[in-house]
Amino acid sequence: MNGRIRFARFRRIAPFRHTFEMCGEPDDVYTSLEQSSCHIKYVEPESNVSELIRVEPVEPGMTSLVLNRPERRNALSITLVTELCDAIDRLAGDAAQRVIILRGEGPVFCAGLDLNEAADDALVEQSAAGIDRLFRTLREAPLVSIAAAKGAAYAGGGGLLAACDIVIASEDFRVGFPEARRGLLPALICDVLKTRVSEGNLRELFLVGDPIDAPRALQVGLVQHVVPGDRLLDEAVSIGRSILAGGPETIRQTKALINAAFDTAVDAADESALQSHLEARKSDEAAEGMAAFREKRPPRWAASGS
Repeated sequence: MNGRIRFARFRRIAPFRHTFEMCGEPDDVYTSLEQSSCHIKYVEPESNVSELIRVEPVEPGMTSLVLNRPERRNALSITLVTELCDAIDRLAGDAAQRVIILRGEGPVFCAGLDLNEAADDALVEQSAAGIDRLFRTLREAPLVSIAAAKGAAYAGGGGLLAACDIVIASEDFRVGFPEARRGLLPALICDVLKTRVSEGNLRELFLVGDPIDAPRALQVGLVQHVVPGDRLLDEAVSIGRSILAGGPETIRQTKALINAAFDTAVDAADESALQSHLEARKSDEAAEGMAAFREKRPPRWAASGS
């Protein structure tokens, strides 16, 4: 490991029980939820300590990674994505680590892309490459990833869920893919979502763009378990323990086997998906869609072909 490891003081918490408030639509959920935690932080040499990703040991072989940007609903900024990928890579390089639980600080799991960066021409390619790397890292890591999602996940946040091996959602959870309403193309998300949901459901999720609730997400296959909010982390830990009961190398090989069965065409499609994603981000419709979102107004689309 290139960096140092800083062990933080910790406060004892109730045995993995948290209560989360009901989440509204994306524009309504800016409040954060304070949590106590026991965690370690990885510190790169000659760099500032980041608070965007909290690394919390759960028990031997199992670690929780917490998106810690609640004031922006854990939006996927370039820095957050980079540090999440780096944290996963570090854990994947430790043979003792086998399961990661991915969570979001505050009432929302992840609101998707940081739209300020998405609208910045100088950052478009770096942002897109980071999302591509994140989805690949989660799917290709030998670690089994469990998403414990509360509140909501939108756009790239839904893609982040789909890139995990197992998804557990709170009963109040909502997930949606409003890219078309922002003038964006869900090209990278499509690559990870197509291994989870049927073609018909994928068309509805992307073309209609309305969020769906937890029971519907369970029905279409995006989510595997729905539990009360105060049971979310307990359920993730319980599933993690079941995974740890399997042989370490057998579990790694089983994940690789599943990836090979479903990812036959993914490598060939990745470059095309990234290019399509970038072209859409640089389009006039993307500029108008994101401006409308920031200004809280309906987008004024130009007539097709004009």
